[in-house]
Amino acid sequence: MNFNDDNFSDHWPSPNMKIYRKDESMRDVNNSKNGKVCSLIFSSSLASLENVSMAIRSSAEQSLAKSLSPTVEEISIYDVRSHRKRNVLLAALAMIAFLLPFCDTIYLPVLNDIVRDLKTSNTLVALSISIYLFMSGFWSLFWGCISDRYGRKITVVVALTIFVVASIICIFAHNIAVLIVFRAIEGGAVSATLVVGQSLVADIYPEGKRGLAVAFFYVPFNIGPVIGPLIGGPLSQAFGWHSTFIFLSIFSFCVLLIMLIIVPETHQYFVKNRFHKANPTKCIIDAQPNELMPFRKPWQPLTYLADLTIIPYIAVMTTTLATLYSSLTLFSTYLSARPYSYSETIIGLLFVPGGLAMFASSILSGWLSDKASKHYGHERCPEGRLLPAIALSILHPIGLIIYGWTFHYKLNLAGPLIGFILISIGQAVLEPSVSSYLTAKKQSEAGAVSAANNFVNCCAAGILVTVAIPLENAMQTGPYFSLLCGINVVSITLDSIPVYKHIRQSKLVIEKLNGSAINQKTDSPSIQSITKF
Repeated sequence: MNFNDDNFSDHWPSPNMKIYRKDESMRDVNNSKNGKVCSLIFSSSLASLENVSMAIRSSAEQSLAKSLSPTVEEISIYDVRSHRKRNVLLAALAMIAFLLPFCDTIYLPVLNDIVRDLKTSNTLVALSISIYLFMSGFWSLFWGCISDRYGRKITVVVALTIFVVASIICIFAHNIAVLIVFRAIEGGAVSATLVVGQSLVADIYPEGKRGLAVAFFYVPFNIGPVIGPLIGGPLSQAFGWHSTFIFLSIFSFCVLLIMLIIVPETHQYFVKNRFHKANPTKCIIDAQPNELMPFRKPWQPLTYLADLTIIPYIAVMTTTLATLYSSLTLFSTYLSARPYSYSETIIGLLFVPGGLAMFASSILSGWLSDKASKHYGHERCPEGRLLPAIALSILHPIGLIIYGWTFHYKLNLAGPLIGFILISIGQAVLEPSVSSYLTAKKQSEAGAVSAANNFVNCCAAGILVTVAIPLENAMQTGPYFSLLCGINVVSITLDSIPVYKHIRQSKLVIEKLNGSAINQKTDSPSIQSITKF
């Protein structure tokens, strides 16, 4: 039988179907033997054609489904903002962080004027500095927990509003009690700028770039102790010590406006939810935390102080910062006394070299921290990023010895200035590295771990500033700073031991992995055949 297309109609055959030829003759296919063969052939052809048809239909349905349901693009939380936007945010955050040390040191050159005007003692005036630091540390615990639960922006806005009101009241302080109380409120409020600021940086910068970002964040924080006396000296000399708080009120209000206008909410949980609503075809894969954390009790961050992977690095930050603030507080006292007898303006200018040293060393430390982190591996050995900072921090105790004994013997001013510069460098190099390490270690609780760090730092600084004058009077200048030097040598040594151990362990792991990889290559059949040949 001929099965050419010309002999059949365009319709598919089916059982008992009549087949027409060109001559319009007709017969029943099922009534002949040849017809049975033809029927079998058509049945098998029909089955195969039906399978092909179903496959084509399925492929078409899949293509249609893909076209109707767009693919979901996975992105990193750190790619939500452009590089330019991150840098703008970093500049705004740095300006906000500048407020804490600036407020603390702006009236250091006028401590003697406050003593005379309010008819009080040097000890009570020094208490207005230490209580500021105490409250900064204490309230850090609250601000860290609040920011982890309710967001970064709202926390800083509330804190800055309280700070502006307290600064205005300090302008009209008529006795030392009012000044101390509202300086305490200032300290408690302004601590949010540092704690939440570090969390903000951790929110927007990945670990590999965080060291340098934190370094730039700390630049204004480090030059704040220098700019404060530089502005406060001439202001108080021209308009009295009250003018320093007028300036603080205006400046802090401007910082509040910057926070309201420029800085958005950066908490990764809130950013992720907002981004998913606006971009349904994109998915953030690495935001932390994945769920909104319940409000932590303010004292819970102190549990980090029992963590042996954290406490050594908080300890070295604490000892260097406390001794730096002790040096800053006594600096203006030494320079206003004989044989130096400098005016408030000159004293303010003499803070500049230390500030410039902190500026340069902070950026250098941040850059070295990122390089070391990349070299040792972010996940394999996170402590590796601390190595350059610990090596450079030894300059701090060296500076304390030079600073203390040159002032003790009332030598040329170049000696104390060199010591002050070394003290500043030794402390500034630790800030970017330690902060980056802590926030990377506890990314989902960056506010809480930063709060614990700030609490210990500020409380220790407040204690040392409180006892600095009576202790220095009892021990004399040289022995007092020798004691501070010894404390810092111990803390740096204890800090370097775990870093060395982790780096050593990391190297051993790499050597084992490399050795096993070489053994696998040697044991492979191709290598063995080559060896036999």
